Amino acid sequence: MAVYTPIDQEDMTSFIQQFNHNRLLSYSGIQGGVENTNYRLSTSQGDYVLTLFEHHCAAEVEDFVRLATFLQRQGIRVPAPLTDSDGNWLHTIKDRPAILCPLLPGHHPQQISANHCWQIGHKLASIHQLSGELDNPRKNDKGFNWWQSAYTSLSANLNSSSYSLMSKEMAWQLNHRDVWRSLPGGWIHGDLFRDNTLFSAAEPGKPEQLSALLDWYNACEGVWIYDLAIVANDWCCDEYGEWDNACYEALLSGYQQVRPFTSLERYHWPLVLRGAALRFWLSRLDTLQHQQQSGSDGIRKDPDEYRRKLVARQKALSPELTVNY
Repeated sequence: MAVYTPIDQEDMTSFIQQFNHNRLLSYSGIQGGVENTNYRLSTSQGDYVLTLFEHHCAAEVEDFVRLATFLQRQGIRVPAPLTDSDGNWLHTIKDRPAILCPLLPGHHPQQISANHCWQIGHKLASIHQLSGELDNPRKNDKGFNWWQSAYTSLSANLNSSSYSLMSKEMAWQLNHRDVWRSLPGGWIHGDLFRDNTLFSAAEPGKPEQLSALLDWYNACEGVWIYDLAIVANDWCCDEYGEWDNACYEALLSGYQQVRPFTSLERYHWPLVLRGAALRFWLSRLDTLQHQQQSGSDGIRKDPDEYRRKLVARQKALSPELTVNY
């Protein structure tokens, strides 16, 4: 969500006028994130977010919107694009696919609590169940094949300790590839970090409630508990991978109230937690390399955080965190 593609006042004014003669009052780039360009627009008809897709083609954007529209119809609050005066929701700006969505209320959670984790687990399980009704999920372009190619290109630049860690983990994960194929799956969000959610409280002092799930631009076919593992590795531990037991247990409890783990999922949960840590170590290294080569000023997230989390996941989880669900 950094600004990679600049848009001037004239072009932005012309664009927003396509939406029922809406009038632009102000706009600003949204800083944060790493993949797409986002602008916040204040207009005569409300506030919106304009997204320009820097790495996805129009056909991929159509897949994301197909999923978002389906979930919205099922009562899941997600961003879905507006149509212009001619009924078009997909646009091209500066040779990039672009969509305009309403700005949803709420804020990203800062101090993560067990309440936040229970809610996100519960909602994610509901999405997994519902999405089984939507066919033809998008292929995962950050799956095992990507892991292998990224490892090949990135590992040469690692120090000896990190190289050894990554090499051994890649070999171990590849040795369990058939296990991954056997686990239940379908559509997944694929990137449900805390900054891709919004929470709000009905009244001051009241518990915060999950109000929206954002950034479906990594949504694809995948293993459902892998989606949950991505959440666990971000929401339920510190930067060294040490679990906050209350948050961890709340996440699993919320999820399994809707969709209990199968025996196979329970047994292989540690494998998937490790895989999720490896994947984001690789992707952060890859993104950082591209940012350094291009001179991008986008947010730079620390790859070593997920190296440390992988080390923590390689340690055996305590029994009370694995068998009580």
